[in-house]
Amino acid sequence: MFPLLKKKQRSLIGLIGSIFLLLCNIEIAFSGNKEIKTSDEITKDLNYLLTFVGPSHADCRSLESGKISEAMKFVTRPKEKGVLYFPDDIDGLTSTYHEVDIARSLDQILQLTENPQIPAVFTAPSTIRMSRWQSIETPDHQRPKLWEYLPKLDRPLCFSGIEHVVNTPDQHTGAYYEYDLYRSVILTKYNGLNLLISLSKQVDVSNVGKKGLILGGDDQWDYFYSDKAGLNNAALGWVDSYVYNSQSVSFYLENPSNHNSVRVGVFKWLRAGWSNINFVERAHIEDGLERFASVLKQIVENPSISDTPSWTHTLLEIQQLPKAQLQALVKDYLQNIQKQAQSEGDPSLPEIKAMTTGGLYLNRLDREEMQAILTIEFLKQLLGKPSLLNFK
Repeated sequence: MFPLLKKKQRSLIGLIGSIFLLLCNIEIAFSGNKEIKTSDEITKDLNYLLTFVGPSHADCRSLESGKISEAMKFVTRPKEKGVLYFPDDIDGLTSTYHEVDIARSLDQILQLTENPQIPAVFTAPSTIRMSRWQSIETPDHQRPKLWEYLPKLDRPLCFSGIEHVVNTPDQHTGAYYEYDLYRSVILTKYNGLNLLISLSKQVDVSNVGKKGLILGGDDQWDYFYSDKAGLNNAALGWVDSYVYNSQSVSFYLENPSNHNSVRVGVFKWLRAGWSNINFVERAHIEDGLERFASVLKQIVENPSISDTPSWTHTLLEIQQLPKAQLQALVKDYLQNIQKQAQSEGDPSLPEIKAMTTGGLYLNRLDREEMQAILTIEFLKQLLGKPSLLNFK
């Protein structure tokens, strides 16, 4: 596979990979989860849907609901507890499936997750550092307000484009990555129920993975980004890792017996590692999807979030703050981070001090990165979580 590598080099890479899996997967090895592959018919449905995303995607208005019936049956049926389900792997990408039920209507979910005025980090603070749409294939190049079409939805409504994403530090390696995704979003009906289908395919290999820090518990959503290549692991800090490829198919389907509940089912494929070797295991993807889904549920179901108009003006104000004011607020945030780390005895404190000394960390943050920090702190305040800043 790698003819230019000498035998000893290949053996070294294999040894390092084994060490990596040992270091990252001790808790996985003893999880005892049974794995079950989904049917070939489901794979056929998923492959059909993936034709609607990418550089030469099919027209999503031509979507035929009858061609996704097996996938929809799987998403809606009860699952065996403690089982990790997965579809066929695609092109060497590792796959898995994850689902969650959210006690909110699809209208309410779309107003939060597909709202052009609400940044993605607001509903995915544990998995997304920031994202922006680079291009949108609509007449006005804007994302439509999908929830406004639900009352009169009689045919598929969709849009496609390219989204630039920076994720948060990985729980296993501490690395974070930057990449572009082809995206397609389809709003349609299935058996009379409103259904959102979100599709993605990675455009190209990600930027090299960089060392990040998860401060305190992951549920605090406090992260540091070093801008230095490598993994945040003493044994493998020097590794140049990449996300080589990824794809996903996500369903948001109304509950037939209760339209104030939505089943979210996500099929995801991922290939990542180094030296062009995929070190991803299904449990890694499962952990990431659980990280995303549990936080989405926590946010969307919170009563303080349900009244969208009452707080969206604050998000708009954050987007409009001049750079000097953004920096002043983020400076306060960084000082409070240090105080919190010191009071909690966080082992990352020396690294935090090293990165923030002399304003180096603050000065290299751009507008989007600072806005993301403030957005998360405002979200914490709305949810009643401890926040490092006070928004009045």
